[in-house]
Formats: sequence, structure tokens, C-alpha cells
Amino acid sequence: MDEARQSKRYSKRRETILAEALRVFSERGLESTGIKEIATSLGLTHPALYHYFSSKEQLVYEAVEKAIQDEIAAMEVAVKSLPLHPSLQLYSIARAQVFHELDGRAFVPFVNAFLYGPLRNAAKLSDEQRDNILRLQRRIVGMYRDVIVAGQKAGEFADGSPTMAAFGVLGILSYAVFWFRPDGQMDAAAVADAMAAQAVRSVSGLVGVGGEGAPPADG
Repeated sequence: MDEARQSKRYSKRRETILAEALRVFSERGLESTGIKEIATSLGLTHPALYHYFSSKEQLVYEAVEKAIQDEIAAMEVAVKSLPLHPSLQLYSIARAQVFHELDGRAFVPFVNAFLYGPLRNAAKLSDEQRDNILRLQRRIVGMYRDVIVAGQKAGEFADGSPTMAAFGVLGILSYAVFWFRPDGQMDAAAVADAMAAQAVRSVSGLVGVGGEGAPPADG
């Protein structure tokens, strides 16, 4: 096997391990899950798992980091080809976040404990790892803040602290994963639509913003 194929196989195996580790950590809890449990769930031995990750802490960090990066990527893709229309951009970012989180609802609460919750879980990480998670959090907040600033300048959104407004939007969106039920009256797409519309209404400078759909692209 040539070096390129070996490297690709190694990377793919690491991704598989990260996905399974995130599932097990989310299901069993951080304190109750060790390398042994992760290895067993993958059908690996301890030495085999250590070939890919040097410690439980590294495994936790990389699993959480990848999950956050995947969410950011989904949000960025959602606005990549959109016109410079703040309400539409905010709607699209928010919808992408909610839909992504509902799709990964089994592990999102575990990941969000690192992003927004108490630092009990983050204390397991090194200073450098915690700083990187914080930078990723700032990227998410920054995406909302930037579009809110643009909306305020355009007169679409209410005046005020754009950072506070961004955290307010995140507060609206972040609980959907806790109350959503796949067998409920609304599917994931419908919930994502409704929550995104609510996010836009929460910062709108207009008195009567109605409707559950996306704001019109032409204003």
C-alpha cells in the first residue's frame, strides 16, 4: 500500500473513531467513559486506539472540535451564495444551525456544554485546547454579530449591542434540540424554518414582522 493510500485510510479511521467517541461520550457522560469503553465500542484494543489518539483528553477535544467545525461549515455554506440581504442571511444562518443541531441531537448537548455551559467539561482540556474552543465559539457569535451589524446599518434590525443581540439569537435557537421530537407535529425542516424566522423577528426593527417563512430576498 502506498503512502498516500495509507494516509487516507488513517485519516478515515480517525474520523470514524471521533464520531463513535462523540456518541459514547454523549450517551454515557464524560466521567463514566474512558478509552476502554471507546475501544470496546469500536471493536479495538487499547493499544490500537492509542495508535490514533494519545489520550482520552485528546480524543474528547478533537471530537468536540470537529463537531463544532462541522456546524460552522454548515452555517457558512448556507449563506455562501446569498445576496447581501441581512434578514435573509440571518434567517439562513439560523436555519442551518438549527437543522444541523437537530440532525445531531444525540450529541449536541454534550458539545454545547463546552461552548456555552459551565466549564466543568472544558476543565478536562489543556489551556491551548480551551482557547481554541473559545475561538470557535467566537466564530459562531461573530457570524451572527456581523450580519446583525449589517442589518442595523441597513435599517432592518433594531439598534443596540450587536453582540448582545447575537447571544440573544443563540439563546432562541439553542433549546430546539432539547424539546424537538422526531415523531412530533413538526419535522426537523419545519422546526428549523420556524426557529430561524423567530430569530429574525427577535432583532427586527419593524413593528409587525409576521409569517413563519424566510424574509423576501428583495426586501
